[in-house]
Amino acid sequence: MDKLLLDIKDVCLSYGERHVLCHIFNQVKNHDFIVLTGPNGGGKTTLLRLLAGLLPPTCGSIVRESGVKIGYLPQYRHIDRSFPTTVREIVRSGLSNRTSWHPFSRLGQWETRLEEMMRLFRIEDLAARPISSLSGGQWQRTLLARALVSAPELLLLDEPETHLDEKTRNEFYDILVQQTQHSAVVTVSHDEKSFPHPVGRRIWHVEDGAVKEREDW
Repeated sequence: MDKLLLDIKDVCLSYGERHVLCHIFNQVKNHDFIVLTGPNGGGKTTLLRLLAGLLPPTCGSIVRESGVKIGYLPQYRHIDRSFPTTVREIVRSGLSNRTSWHPFSRLGQWETRLEEMMRLFRIEDLAARPISSLSGGQWQRTLLARALVSAPELLLLDEPETHLDEKTRNEFYDILVQQTQHSAVVTVSHDEKSFPHPVGRRIWHVEDGAVKEREDW
């Protein structure tokens, strides 16, 4: 039986007189694969940040399943890479939503998971590198590993293919399809046709303040 992860109830978000999203009703259940489409500036990133709990709605509510673990990938260009930290520490920071994780508690389990994610995204050899020295593709793979390292039940991705070469992009699509066995995926894309097409994939088109579920061809 499908489990309800997010229940979006009459959500609006405005900045002063500018209404970005208006009267949104929808739900996200476990194993959902949802692609957000729409024009630039249409509200896709805003909706994703609302789902992540990073923005409060102006009115309405988003009810989250108690204790649901979220993995979040922000837009590449919105992150400052001047902070003096390493690839390993960035990936490890994705475990912050696992309250049971602690340097002296269950260390082996989560360290193993961390190493698995770094191998999966082929960044294990970059572990000690400062993030300021990474190429665009290396940095994006680091952020993807960070989003998945906590084994989230809800994975929210904003333009995840940015700076990925064709080989890495195809590998990533395979990972996403596998991920739906364990969690829901909500991802922003400018071209849903390039995305994998698991059974039951849903398209939410975001434009002019509205979110409309569109038939998926």
